Amino acid sequence: MYKMSMMPMFTAEAIHECVEAMAGQIRRNYEFDVVVGILTGSFIFVSDLCRYFPRQDLQIKFIKASSYCDEMRPGELEVSGLDLKELAGKRVLLIDDILDTGRTLKCLSEKIRAAGAAAVKTCALLDKPSRREVEFQADFTGFKIEDKFVVGYGLDYAGEYRTFPDIWSLEEE
Repeated sequence: MYKMSMMPMFTAEAIHECVEAMAGQIRRNYEFDVVVGILTGSFIFVSDLCRYFPRQDLQIKFIKASSYCDEMRPGELEVSGLDLKELAGKRVLLIDDILDTGRTLKCLSEKIRAAGAAAVKTCALLDKPSRREVEFQADFTGFKIEDKFVVGYGLDYAGEYRTFPDIWSLEEE
């Protein structure tokens, strides 16, 4: 059984400031045509981040990639929802909520490159380097975190906690 931590890891205000700073860094360093958000955990982050890119021609797409299902340990990567041929010739910003093992972002960025994307840069709100299983570093990251299971701001445990505005850790009781 798990319970929420006593205090949030990151408040809604701290998240907002981080997202705004990340958007500025991305705008200064990368021109892109398409944002690809990795569902479901990144949907709030993608929405908030894209508000800082007010371009008429910006395309926003989503891909479903899951490696957790209803467990706290990652399993096999399942991918669906986006025809990668749509990204051929495009400069892509691939966004995920958390960079953990590195398998999801590495696998998807390789698939997008192989589909003919002109360029691919990756972005993750949370970076958990202690859990890396493959050699991979996102181009743009927000907060570095310890090896804790986190929920809120789009992140879930078994489909719950996604709508919390802060980011919390779950701890064993």
